[in-house]
Amino acid sequence: MKLFRVCLTSLLVLAVACGGDSTSPEAPDAGQPRPDAGVGVPDSGSEPTDAGSETPDSGTETPDSGTETPDAGTETPDSGTETPDAGSETPDAGGPADANVIDNGGFEEWPGALPALWSGSTTNIEEVVQKVTSQPFEGVNAAQLINTSSTHRRFSTAAKSMPAGRYSCTYQARGTGDVRNGFFGTDFSSYSSYTSVDTRTWTQVSYTFNLANSVFDTFELIFSVRNTSGDHLLIDNVRCVRAPEPCDAVSCEAWARCDNATATCQPLSGRCEDAMDCSEWQACDATHTCVTAEDRCTRHADCAGTPETPVCDTASHLCIEGDPCAGVTCSNPATSCNPTTGVCELAEGACFTTYDCRGALPACDPATRRCVAAEHSANIIRNGGFENWSTRAIPYYGNHYVPDDWYGLDNGIADPGTELKPSRLARYTSAVHGGSAALQFVVPIQIAERFTTEKFNVPTGDYSCSYRVRGHGSIRHRSYSSGGWSPQTDFLTVDSDEWQPVFFRFTGNVRDWRLFFYPSRSVADRDHLQVDDVVCTKD
Repeated sequence: MKLFRVCLTSLLVLAVACGGDSTSPEAPDAGQPRPDAGVGVPDSGSEPTDAGSETPDSGTETPDSGTETPDAGTETPDSGTETPDAGSETPDAGGPADANVIDNGGFEEWPGALPALWSGSTTNIEEVVQKVTSQPFEGVNAAQLINTSSTHRRFSTAAKSMPAGRYSCTYQARGTGDVRNGFFGTDFSSYSSYTSVDTRTWTQVSYTFNLANSVFDTFELIFSVRNTSGDHLLIDNVRCVRAPEPCDAVSCEAWARCDNATATCQPLSGRCEDAMDCSEWQACDATHTCVTAEDRCTRHADCAGTPETPVCDTASHLCIEGDPCAGVTCSNPATSCNPTTGVCELAEGACFTTYDCRGALPACDPATRRCVAAEHSANIIRNGGFENWSTRAIPYYGNHYVPDDWYGLDNGIADPGTELKPSRLARYTSAVHGGSAALQFVVPIQIAERFTTEKFNVPTGDYSCSYRVRGHGSIRHRSYSSGGWSPQTDFLTVDSDEWQPVFFRFTGNVRDWRLFFYPSRSVADRDHLQVDDVVCTKD
């Protein structure tokens, strides 16, 4: 009995170890298939999974060759896609794709009657350049140049900027005619020799040139053609390539330039990196410019700060004792030696023309070369200082007090004169430039009207003129004579109590000359507009 119990216990233990009895819900009956390795139904152990769960099959995590590893038609480009053909991305013998400096050299862009980026300012070919689409050298277009004359005509690129350097050019030509090349930078270059073309097949023509300095917005490559006939002259595939230089990879400061022989930056003439690049009497300043050193000189004026040594010795560039004017002779009576500079300069009060007389004396006497008052006989403007006034009858306005020799009358378009009302003129004495009186314009009107001298004849010669103006308003001047109108000047806006000089010139040998003023927009805050000392003297 005891033995039976032991055996029974062993059978129960064995049954549990093998998955339980046939009625357990976890174990399938004999008629149920067990799950295959590709489904995630766990076996009786629960935790360990079969090979179809955690360990993926080759169709899941490990990609097949059609997914992550691209086939030859997807990521690895075929020869027609990423690897360019000889006419596109892979450049021909002319260099890399961006090396050709001639835009639209194949004449493919032809938006209108002319190819794009051609027919520059130097073009003078009489016949219109023709588009040719039959048998171009490359692409779909070529250009036909027609000039049957033996006198050359030019066809050029549009103007562009070009860096300095040596350029090698090639182009294809066929047909019949003579062709040569040149260029325009800041001027025309010399031309190459003519190449005579007489063939129905494309022939390469070469041209080289050296651009000594960079050109900005003016460079044009020129085709000079003559004696065309038959199909005339066709060109295509124009290429120009700049030869690489050592300095292409070197960048210099504005005060230096790269030397191709050494591929280093060297100072420009008069510029410096340090004093070693300058003469021994110079210093290198903060702008990298060679300047006169503090204790050296190049002219007597540099020695003005050392009165005991006022002379510059140009050999040593040192200030020494002496007289800057020693040995200096001034041949013109209007000049004298300046003791500071040792140079003959216009003496105080002297003049070459009225333009030199900017002080109280406004006119230049050509006989003495001295500045004189407006009333001097050298002034051809009578009563230019407005000193003399009188009452006289003015047509349509009655009697008015006006300056003598002024208020010239208006006698029509061919003989213009004053149109300003005489009531807008006044003798002004509160502030004058010279003498005891000036002319006041009271013209708050917006439209400028003429006021003129009486007309007179002016002898042959060149004349320098000026007048002084102050107050608040606008004014301009002009002259008229048998020679016609002078150019019209701009209006001068005046807003000051200080006398301001206005200068101008004219040429004589005319009849009925008169000077016009056009005052307007005067304001009372500065007593309107005042004019004084109107002068014209012969140079």
